Amino acid sequence: EVTFTRPEGGMFLWATLPEGMNSADLFHSALEKKVAFVPGNPFYTHGQPVRTLRLNYTNAEEEIIEEGIKRLAALL
Repeated sequence: EVTFTRPEGGMFLWATLPEGMNSADLFHSALEKKVAFVPGNPFYTHGQPVRTLRLNYTNAEEEIIEEGIKRLAALL
């Protein structure tokens, strides 16, 4: 199960992948499906793989966002 923040402003929401997943690994698969996000790794200092990812919701129409989420869901 993926959890996510409900933004009250800004341009991004954060999602957390299920236990055992790594957002950096998912990133490469997502790019092959023409979906981009920012893996959470650069936002942490501990250097360990992380399950979080940052999604921009201000740069595309709702239909495009829905399609991107469907593609990510299929990868999961």
